[in-house]
Amino acid sequence: MTTNKPSEWTDPGAWARPQSSPRLVVIAASAGGLAAVRRVLAVLPADFPAAIALVQHRGVQHPQLLPELLATWTRLQVRHARDGELLAPGVVYVCPPGMHMTAEHCLRLVEGPRLDYVRPNADLMLRSAARAYADRALAVVLSGKGVDGALGCLAIAQVGGVVIVQDPGSCDSPGMPAAAAQLGAHALVLPPERIGAVLQQLMEGPWQPPAPHPGNSPGHGLAATRVLLADDHRIMLDGLRGLLRSEHDMEVVGEAHDGRAAVRLSSELAADVVVMDIAMPNLDGIEATLQIVQSVGRAAPAKVVALSAFTDESMVQQILRAGASGYLTKQTAFTELVQAIRAVTAGEVYLSPDLKRATSFAGAASGERF
Repeated sequence: MTTNKPSEWTDPGAWARPQSSPRLVVIAASAGGLAAVRRVLAVLPADFPAAIALVQHRGVQHPQLLPELLATWTRLQVRHARDGELLAPGVVYVCPPGMHMTAEHCLRLVEGPRLDYVRPNADLMLRSAARAYADRALAVVLSGKGVDGALGCLAIAQVGGVVIVQDPGSCDSPGMPAAAAQLGAHALVLPPERIGAVLQQLMEGPWQPPAPHPGNSPGHGLAATRVLLADDHRIMLDGLRGLLRSEHDMEVVGEAHDGRAAVRLSSELAADVVVMDIAMPNLDGIEATLQIVQSVGRAAPAKVVALSAFTDESMVQQILRAGASGYLTKQTAFTELVQAIRAVTAGEVYLSPDLKRATSFAGAASGERF
């Protein structure tokens, strides 16, 4: 193993792009990411036509059994990476504990200090993959705290590579995927169970996103739904924006960090739908919803979809009485929000499935107000 100083191996030198090597998938994960890694690898075939480099944050005190563990979940070959090793398709190369890993014409391992508090550093690996593989590099960022991987995803996107991030709503720790979705241009935001299948599609040809919703698509002569996000937690706003950015029939027109700003911006920005947190400063989401739906001077006030951690019946009833057209719990997947926005835009009332199962919410599900 090499023992270069950090100043030598962090220098963004021009590396020759491999001419005969396979495509390279770099998977970055940290806290809570192991379960997602398992789901991604479990569906990939033994003849998967790309090499996979796994950068999983873990301390040197942890047993070096990760390759053996992953091998029980996948048909791919799994092993610790070795310095100077040539990449081969159908192999998962796990960065050993205490090391950093980069990609040139081969894998390079470097003993060095933590970079931005983590080792191995995902940004380091992803940037090297962007230089060496250009548009044949793919980035996958799974559950993890912090923002490691975001700048690397930006580098991958800038050279034409594909960036996939785990739906932050399905993460134990959404920091890494939310940050990557914000910086990685046109990132695909997917639940972990879909990422493996999409990787296989990408090996066969360019990714084709789902067709826009027919009732709202630009191809039908209608403008995209204008969405205002209202939440006082930055991580939620980042995750929601990253999700909705990939929807062709939706446009995030602004963000509000408190209830009063939500009321003002819904009018100023002519929002069609406001995604509203309930517990916010200055003005709570219930009162803000009431003011939005009763706003004077707008022929069609914005629809409100509540997105809250509260699940008790009283809170749901209060915001529906205030005029909300939908209610989602933050325990549901972020992808359900897309369904809710389309439903309320079409004049329907949308409730999380777990709420609809309660008989007292049956009326609300059919459009009846309490």
